[in-house]
Amino acid sequence: MEFIAFGLLEVLSVHGVWVLFLLAALETSFLTGLFVPAGVATSIATILALNSGGSLWPVALAAAAGGSVGDSVGFWVGRWWGDRILSGDGIWARRLAPRRADLVDFQTKHPLFSVSVARLISFVRTLMPIAAGASGLSYRRFVPYEVLGLVGWTVLYVSIGVVGRESWMATVRWVGVGGAFVFVVVAMVLWSAGMRVGWGGRPAEGGGDV
Repeated sequence: MEFIAFGLLEVLSVHGVWVLFLLAALETSFLTGLFVPAGVATSIATILALNSGGSLWPVALAAAAGGSVGDSVGFWVGRWWGDRILSGDGIWARRLAPRRADLVDFQTKHPLFSVSVARLISFVRTLMPIAAGASGLSYRRFVPYEVLGLVGWTVLYVSIGVVGRESWMATVRWVGVGGAFVFVVVAMVLWSAGMRVGWGGRPAEGGGDV
């Protein structure tokens, strides 16, 4: 994870918020979010913007716009291919088919949790748009809850960047720039790990026609 963070720092320093937009879009488009740390990238971009004296608005807008594109693509992937995947003989079909009715019921009846809250949780948000599309939840109903969760996600990781930058400035005075960056990276890794296990030692759990 530290290697990824250092790589993101270098790429974002050179290419700016366009890379952030792309990462945020990829995170929830398919299953690429399993490998794309868009949240960490948003926090690092926030720190870079603050250190350069720039505005946070481009960072927030790039993250939110990319996330919106990714969520919509993921939704339609789930809508178009969800039935084929769940009705086949693959591993996802075998694991999810017995609980499909319960999952569909939860998605369509509780979108505040299945969409908005799920958008905030690492790993779960990667699957959320596809699951929503496959459940039969209408796109018109999906969008307001997705926007609510997306705004919360953007504010969350921009805030982590702001706090991380303050920690950076305090740590620089004690251990220098190199040690400060390691401190911020470790803090982000711990936060990401905590989000994945729900801070409780186990992984977090997370209708109609269009």
